[in-house]
Amino acid sequence: MAYSFNKPAVKIAGAAVLASLSVVMQVLPPLFVTPWFMRVDLVAVPWVLCWLLFGFDAGLLSLLISVPLVGVLGPFAGGWVGAVMKSVASVWMFAVPAFFAWRAGGSKSFVLDKRLLLVGSVLAIAARVIVTVVFNFYFALPVFFNMTQEDIIQFFSIFQSFLGVSLGLVGFGAFVAEVAFWNAVQGVIDIYAAYVIVFFITRRITVTPKQ
Repeated sequence: MAYSFNKPAVKIAGAAVLASLSVVMQVLPPLFVTPWFMRVDLVAVPWVLCWLLFGFDAGLLSLLISVPLVGVLGPFAGGWVGAVMKSVASVWMFAVPAFFAWRAGGSKSFVLDKRLLLVGSVLAIAARVIVTVVFNFYFALPVFFNMTQEDIIQFFSIFQSFLGVSLGLVGFGAFVAEVAFWNAVQGVIDIYAAYVIVFFITRRITVTPKQ
């Protein structure tokens, strides 16, 4: 797994194809929508898949190609705010693992080392959670819903979710828990769905591992 086709033309073509697949995933109904309109979906899976198959630069290119359409197409798209949030949240799903792959001496070595794979995945999700908590509190919710930080805290003091009630959280604590939980779920989907797909692909074809 985590192989890469090295020819630039192949990388660009792969990034374009997987960018198109990401847009298709955006058009489809999401798996779940939170009360603050965060989509839990498969949109970022092709970007992670692109990194696994073609390298980090191709994965980033795939994201940049498709994210403008991701912001405007499909249910609960979110406009330019949604596009920004999807980008800043999802890029960590392959940026952090790509760093570990580089440190491990190659993406093949990274994936074959289950401990390193687990650590890289956990840190990628942790980075996503931290970024999304900050961006939702200071950017997405204030801009999209015209809410102040006090409004956000008030909303999560009134809004009672299973998670908040279970943990006994209200206000800012409930906000952090909700954003962190659903972004962690999305992160697990993004990373491991892509790994499963690549696993089956690489059982059928032989490609050169990226060193």
